Amino acid sequence: MYPWFNDVFHSFTSRYLANKLHHALLLSGASGIGKYRLAQELGNALLCKTPTQQGACETCSSCLLRIAGNHPDLYILESEKQLGVDKIREGIAKLSGTAQMSGNKVLLIPNADTMTEAAANALLKTLEEPTANTYLVLITSSITKLMPTILSRCEKHALALPSLALSLNYLRECGVEDASEALLAAYGNAPLRAEAALKGEEEFSFRTFNDDFQALLAGDASSQAHRLAKKWQDNAVLASQWCMQKAHGDYMASQQPSDYSRYAQCVDVVKTLQHPGVNRSMVLFGLLKLFQR
Repeated sequence: MYPWFNDVFHSFTSRYLANKLHHALLLSGASGIGKYRLAQELGNALLCKTPTQQGACETCSSCLLRIAGNHPDLYILESEKQLGVDKIREGIAKLSGTAQMSGNKVLLIPNADTMTEAAANALLKTLEEPTANTYLVLITSSITKLMPTILSRCEKHALALPSLALSLNYLRECGVEDASEALLAAYGNAPLRAEAALKGEEEFSFRTFNDDFQALLAGDASSQAHRLAKKWQDNAVLASQWCMQKAHGDYMASQQPSDYSRYAQCVDVVKTLQHPGVNRSMVLFGLLKLFQR
């Protein structure tokens, strides 16, 4: 379990052991903080024959089946795009029977906000009147996309971003030696998002951006604005957002009108780059000229 979710996880398991856990939970929060992992760990505890506040025992027959990947009472509804009504009905049908392991049945919906209206409507009755020993855990990074009728039938848990200290410690333990506040902020202060980007094969990461940006500030001839604008044009929106982050940091440190003006221009550029057909290289060039010395 991620350390920033220890308290909420123990709250869930304690309530379950006291027979006070709601049958339908909605976990919402920013992408990249580990909501799905939290849901999985909770599901593991719900399926375990001898759970404790710390979670599943990992040794009982139910846990061994789940570890092997073929637990008959665990259902996960996923789709590459939208989650349609047929998929939801398939999950509901599985929940309607008796648990094969004579325990709980658990349904996880990792991207609940992708449900179509028909799919959401099909799920309503199960949320209102679940079969015995049934738990549903819905997960979303965009709670506003869920129908009000779904929201009203779930116990909602808004999961906050981890603290800076916990996030940086996690990244360093994962081998991200240059983890910093600025680097974390570049990925929305979401540690798993930062980890995936920095440990993956992404050609354009905050590291590469920052190296080039610092060279631009230092007046390196090889990092002139026009060259970087062409280099970054395929990632123009992300580059402009990181420039905006830099400008905001400068203004917060100096409180100078000139730094605020540059930040405001960055905000405008980010908005401009959202429009299709815009010349990204040209817009980026104008933005980078604001920083070049």
